[in-house]
Amino acid sequence: MTTEPALDARRFPTAQIDAFFNAILINDEVDAETPLPDAVAIDFDRETLIDCYRLSRQLWDEGVDRTAMITLTARLRRDRDLGPKDRLAFKYARAKIKQFRFACALFGAQHRYPMILDWMTTALGHLQDAFKTGNRKAVWREALLCRLFLSRWPDALLRREIDRLRPATGAGFRRYILGQIDSMRAMLSRDTLTGAQFHATRKVISRQIAFYCALGTIQPSERNHRMARMLAAINGLMGRMHDELIERREAGTQDYHGDHFDLPAEIRARLTTLVGLYPSAG
Repeated sequence: MTTEPALDARRFPTAQIDAFFNAILINDEVDAETPLPDAVAIDFDRETLIDCYRLSRQLWDEGVDRTAMITLTARLRRDRDLGPKDRLAFKYARAKIKQFRFACALFGAQHRYPMILDWMTTALGHLQDAFKTGNRKAVWREALLCRLFLSRWPDALLRREIDRLRPATGAGFRRYILGQIDSMRAMLSRDTLTGAQFHATRKVISRQIAFYCALGTIQPSERNHRMARMLAAINGLMGRMHDELIERREAGTQDYHGDHFDLPAEIRARLTTLVGLYPSAG
């Protein structure tokens, strides 16, 4: 019988965790100067994948204060907004939670998000959209939902699910990544797409960034740096576009799920270049 490794066993030094988080925070800078890599790696040994997961887990475990998050959600329910300092604290906590959710899908054998973690991360995203756009009614609703997910019982369920996670194999990780890239190829074959379809593609990019932020922290290299900068540029362009889509949705001028639009030429060109680096999963 094979014994699975303890995924919370390794502790990275504070300086490495800080460098990792700094990489996460600059994952949307548009850089046209960094040369693209000639090829992309898709084959990794299991120990590398486990280290990437452990790094993300440690960032979440040590860097997200549940009590502080409960205080922020209570403040949002009361005031419907946050001051600059609290907005930054909310942004940082959400970034660490998002990174860990991505890590579970990337490096777990089932390649899926833990249910409670997924629900909470989604609610935090909706809450941030609500207070950024001044939707006071939605702020109260989403803050209440986030508070529920931060309660002791959901938190205990989340930690139990995380403790049951089993690491992906190198072959499983390869299949997962190529399947994700093929989903982008399918999107690029369409002439137009909806806001929801656009967002689904952006999440593929976000998961790739999460991987290269972790990999580049553990194994710094020029190729990893180039991939991270390429992905950050795409994410930055798509993030700005998605903010516009959310504003149109809130204003009632565009149906996020029903109305189609043309993918901006620069985003299409960068995505086409990216998928061209990968073989097809088939």
